[in-house]
Amino acid sequence: MKGKLLKEILKEYEDIRLQEQEELKQREREVMSALPELAELRNSLVSSLAQKARSLILNPDLNPDNEQDENLVEEIKRKEAGILAKNGYPEDYLAPRYRCPACRDTGYVGNLVKEKCNCLIQKLVERTCRYSDLSNLDKENFDTFDPDVFPDVPLPDSNLTQREHMLKMKSVLWDYQEEFPDNPRKNLLFIGKTGLGKTFLLNCLAKAILDKGYTVLKISSYNLFEHLFRSAYGSGSEESLIIKESIFDVDTLIIDDLGTETRRNNFTAEELFNILNERYLQQKHTFLSTNLALSDLRDFYSDRVTSRLFDTQNTMLLRFSGQDIRLRGKR
Repeated sequence: MKGKLLKEILKEYEDIRLQEQEELKQREREVMSALPELAELRNSLVSSLAQKARSLILNPDLNPDNEQDENLVEEIKRKEAGILAKNGYPEDYLAPRYRCPACRDTGYVGNLVKEKCNCLIQKLVERTCRYSDLSNLDKENFDTFDPDVFPDVPLPDSNLTQREHMLKMKSVLWDYQEEFPDNPRKNLLFIGKTGLGKTFLLNCLAKAILDKGYTVLKISSYNLFEHLFRSAYGSGSEESLIIKESIFDVDTLIIDDLGTETRRNNFTAEELFNILNERYLQQKHTFLSTNLALSDLRDFYSDRVTSRLFDTQNTMLLRFSGQDIRLRGKR
């Protein structure tokens, strides 16, 4: 599946490039017809380069002056941009329009060593991970955050109301995404009972990070460890294998509802430690939410896991408390 899926996506990239090449040719025909001086400028460049090529063929001992050629091309481009602007066209009207400037719609970046572009990684994640719940981001993001859904009643052991506390949380996380990916603390741990807005704020972060051009995989703890278990014991689908690869590829891994997964002796704790440790070493971001209390997390997982989770040098802890807004909405 992975090889087939990758071929399908790369074919889509190829179709995008071919479509843009055709649209670029149409733009060229349009302006060349409308602006004869532009056509003359292009013809002068072609003639100059062709004449130099003939000279090199007739005189093989001549040294090609590549820098001079590059300067000539740049000069023609500057003149071309000036002519376009003078006649009401955008200066880059005759430049290719890439959907992803980083890879120029090829899916790969790098010269000598080719690596998957972020846009390709995200496409693979979204196509294969049916459980990567990123479908609600148009409804759940910083722009749609509504503080009025939270009751304006005091929280126990706090001088803030639940609404004020959530506005403070939103502000903290907005600043976090503004600083992303250079945050000193790469892990976020959301702790609190159900219905307090943890998943909504995780979606706010996911949308903001995706909008900045980085990759995100959001998956429930149950589905994540089911796939890892199947993959480890040879019964996993190719989707499971891709998820296993993606959890280390993506810039941000979001594990929702930690503690709801099936407990299988030490398997879950070891896998969770491997994820946290490897992503820590790679300086990649990992966000987790849980309904468990801190003491329950210690009981559920090994000391190695909790030492990673509770490391204040690398983890920001965010506590949620108050009334379940889903139950409040029903009432």
